[in-house]
Amino acid sequence: MRPKLTIPAQIKDMKEAGITFNVMSEIEAARYLDESSYYFRIKAYAKNYEKYVGTDKEGQYINLDFAYLVDLFEIDTSFKKIIIDMSFDVERFLIVKMLSDFQKVDEDGYDIINDFFMMLPSLHDSIEEKVKAPLCTGLITRYRDEWSIWNIVEVLTLGQLTILYGLFYTRNKFKDSYTSLVLPMNMIRNAASHNNCLINRLRPPYRECVSLCYELRNELSQHTSMSSTLIEKRLAHTAIHDFYALLYLFSRVVPVNLLERSYTNLRDLFYCRIPKNKEFYNKNEPLRNCYDFVLKIIDFYIDK
Repeated sequence: MRPKLTIPAQIKDMKEAGITFNVMSEIEAARYLDESSYYFRIKAYAKNYEKYVGTDKEGQYINLDFAYLVDLFEIDTSFKKIIIDMSFDVERFLIVKMLSDFQKVDEDGYDIINDFFMMLPSLHDSIEEKVKAPLCTGLITRYRDEWSIWNIVEVLTLGQLTILYGLFYTRNKFKDSYTSLVLPMNMIRNAASHNNCLINRLRPPYRECVSLCYELRNELSQHTSMSSTLIEKRLAHTAIHDFYALLYLFSRVVPVNLLERSYTNLRDLFYCRIPKNKEFYNKNEPLRNCYDFVLKIIDFYIDK
């Protein structure tokens, strides 16, 4: 096990790993680690950088300054805030869409929830646990014996909602139900809301195995100059794939008059904030490739 490291020891550990302090001094780095972030989180972004092999610098990072790690951390933080905001809107309007389509089918709203409880044996206890939350107590007490599709949505997690959403559109066939995209949207939202790192492993090969949503690949293949091979290669990264799924849903289920705020935030991040320190990434082709790909996706949605 690694020992506890004081901040000076953390600086020493990074220097031994080949991380430099030319753009941000050791004093500035120590202050940042004490006041703005912490070593384990900041160091996670070093996975985006290669290490020397077969030289006297074996195992040390190549072209990595502490300032680059800080920049990636701050970009990631801004990205997650946008994702959470977009996900909130998508969740709202997926419910609106499902309940609107529910009005068009021969369902009483109760049978589907009985089946839903059978699909998720833990659901009853999950809902009952929320009785302890003052804002849910009255709702659960009132409807605990008569849950329907129109009231249970008020007490479901987004993960539970995605299962109910899939169940409804399995039982009732509608065009443009987007069921294959709801799970990856939920995954990126959960990662963002739990403050997980999203852009700390952009250098291939990727650890995760992505179940590619072919709607995403086909849309880019049909409407951009990118090849299917390149699209599939870039979408092999979980965060990129799942963010694209979120953006795809966001553009389709959220009313047009509510799109602009998030689009403006994306513009600010990808057109202004990320390029602000573009010289940090001149020698990191995998990071530039990922940025260029996501920028093309954003351009496609914002400009169409």
